[in-house]
Amino acid sequence: MKKLIIPVAAIAMLAACSDTGADKDGDGKISTEEVAAEMDNVKLKPGEWETTMELIDVKLDGLPEGAPDNMAEMMKSQGKQTTKSCLTQEDVDKIGADFFAGPQAANCEVKEFNMAGGKVNSSMSCKPPQGTGEMNMTVSGDYGETSYDMTMNMKSEGLPGGMSMDMEAQLTSKRLGDCPQ
Repeated sequence: MKKLIIPVAAIAMLAACSDTGADKDGDGKISTEEVAAEMDNVKLKPGEWETTMELIDVKLDGLPEGAPDNMAEMMKSQGKQTTKSCLTQEDVDKIGADFFAGPQAANCEVKEFNMAGGKVNSSMSCKPPQGTGEMNMTVSGDYGETSYDMTMNMKSEGLPGGMSMDMEAQLTSKRLGDCPQ
């Protein structure tokens, strides 16, 4: 199950289940509790899942002296990374509460949070515990109970030494069938 947590966590952090989004109290802020409540409505079908993460594009500016000139190309050359994991009924039942615990602990603010009609459009901003820099992330794509396909864009600025990084990644996952015995 651990290999499925990161992709599902991306959905949980950046998804909701209504056209009005997760800001149910209308205060202009999307809380962990509001997202967790929305995630209770998202159900993936239990079974064996195959998840592929591919780094599509990387742009690095302000690399420290001594860093390889082709570092971005080296990162992209890692290729697709595919994992298989088993999602149990118990895992499905607790996706909302368990998988969304990260953003609050990671000092993140959910800015947009919409998931309806099989479409995802969301964004969040995170500050590292050291207080240097900021990472902004958007997710868009399609989802269903047996598959999802999402594009993630991450932009980090104000990193140590003035470095910045833009990354685009594609995340696809599909249910293969029942978990192997």
